[in-house]
Amino acid sequence: MKEILIVSQNNACRSAMAEGWFKYYARGAANVTSAGIEPTQLDLNAAQSMMDAVIDITKHQPKSLNSLTDKEFDIVLVLDNKVAKTASSNLQYKNLYVFHFDSPKAAKSDDSLTRKAYDNLRDDIENWAFDFIHQHIKRLM
Repeated sequence: MKEILIVSQNNACRSAMAEGWFKYYARGAANVTSAGIEPTQLDLNAAQSMMDAVIDITKHQPKSLNSLTDKEFDIVLVLDNKVAKTASSNLQYKNLYVFHFDSPKAAKSDDSLTRKAYDNLRDDIENWAFDFIHQHIKRLM
């Protein structure tokens, strides 16, 4: 079974969403975890958006990348160009991939724009996760 680590800045939104999708699509083929350079509390907008897609990440506990430096991963997926160097130099891995996803911006005066930004990010991460899993982990027939 492949060991996959997904890394972002805070492990509160992008990597938490990606972990949810990777666990869903890679069931039985990979152990998936995520971590951040500077972990913060789970982004509730991200959790709500994922719930709308029937993926529950509300129990996600953001983790520090430093807590995983002694473990070897088959695949490390970095979701933020700004943290790629830190992730690559502090981890043991066989393959490292960098895919940049911008952090969603909360619209101060319009909740519908905030929701749309998170839903768009969720959908982009889902499409990427589906493709990556089926190209690298569980090939489609």
